[in-house]
Amino acid sequence: MAFRFMPTGWFEWSGRIPQSSSSLRAYPALGAAPFVDYRLNDIASIGFMPEVTLNVIPKAAEGYPVSAMVAGSLRVKVQYPGSRFALPYVLLAPGYSSLFGYGGNGSGSSNGFVVGAYAGARIPISARQSIFAEVGYMHGFQRDSEHDFAPSYVVIAAGWQASL
Repeated sequence: MAFRFMPTGWFEWSGRIPQSSSSLRAYPALGAAPFVDYRLNDIASIGFMPEVTLNVIPKAAEGYPVSAMVAGSLRVKVQYPGSRFALPYVLLAPGYSSLFGYGGNGSGSSNGFVVGAYAGARIPISARQSIFAEVGYMHGFQRDSEHDFAPSYVVIAAGWQASL
């Protein structure tokens, strides 16, 4: 299970633009992403990660709906197996996402692909459990009936992992 903090982000717009600028800063967002990985060998694993992110909203004109993003991503992870204390890794996570408006400011939704790239380290705390921390970048390619937009965030994540 990974808990995510997105301290900064951007929204790129095309089509109908809410302000004169086509690139807007985003408010910080929070999320959670449970995941399941299958270890292929000492170096590589593949898995699936559903994700929920709250407070996905650009710093735009008032009245823009606060959104929640729900995503499902494939996880492809490659780790360096040489260390016993910290196992560094890189992770690529392509997937599909939907943004849903909430909070009374609108109920629009949009869908599209999302891709994330992360670097992190896993620290074993027992034979079957470990903690991890990672930092990365997530970029979405959303579309609704009126315009295309691309939310992107810097992602800081930490969590706990158990092996079977």
